[in-house]
Amino acid sequence: MVISATVVLASLSWALVLAFGSGPFAGSSAALLAGDLLIVGTVVAVGMVLSRGRWTRRAALVLLGGQAAIGVVVEVDGWWIAAVVLSALAIGSVAGPWLTGWLRRLPRADGPPPRAVSLSLGLIALPALVAVTAPEGVPAGGWVLSVFSLIAAWTYSQAWLPALWAVRVGLPVFGIVAAAGLPWAGILVLGSGVVMLTALAWSPDVLRATMTPTPMPVDLIPIPPELAPPEILEAAGLDDRGRPRRQGEK
Repeated sequence: MVISATVVLASLSWALVLAFGSGPFAGSSAALLAGDLLIVGTVVAVGMVLSRGRWTRRAALVLLGGQAAIGVVVEVDGWWIAAVVLSALAIGSVAGPWLTGWLRRLPRADGPPPRAVSLSLGLIALPALVAVTAPEGVPAGGWVLSVFSLIAAWTYSQAWLPALWAVRVGLPVFGIVAAAGLPWAGILVLGSGVVMLTALAWSPDVLRATMTPTPMPVDLIPIPPELAPPEILEAAGLDDRGRPRRQGEK
């Protein structure tokens, strides 16, 4: 789909800006931020094509808005101009009326609850928050938190209950370790993100998304052969009274 492709291209362009341009981010911070932008952009684009959920439009706009904020703090060059053009094209495509007929108007009956989707997206985007709060270089604790959040997001998306408990217990611990040594502003921003994701992880809706519903037992009701279509009885080798047809009988 063309619109989802613009989201990926915009994310790729800003990743290249961070990789080859000049800005306030150290090498490790720029690499982590660039990689996570690509991951989030790909996830949103794939969700837009496959799930057609309404959340994809909101997530895409948040992602593109964050990329625009990056453009404010990096220096202007050829990569920057290309990224701005692609971002403007992506924002216009996502915000325009072209997605209205494609995205679902109502959520899927068997789909995950909105809070479960928010938790998965938040975990995927957490490494970007780690990079932003540590512009002078990502410490070891920040890398651990980033790897943990990505693995937790993938395992939770598979409706694996231990992954949810890992988020509930491990995310605050790794968040404290990652925040150690950051300036007060970084501690406040990263801590707020970790607290919000942890609170989401303890939501009943998030737990419900990991539960596989058990089919309700039903009583089998026999259908009288008189009500069955003749072609079905014939295909099953039965006569019009539901008895096995004899050899050569029509």
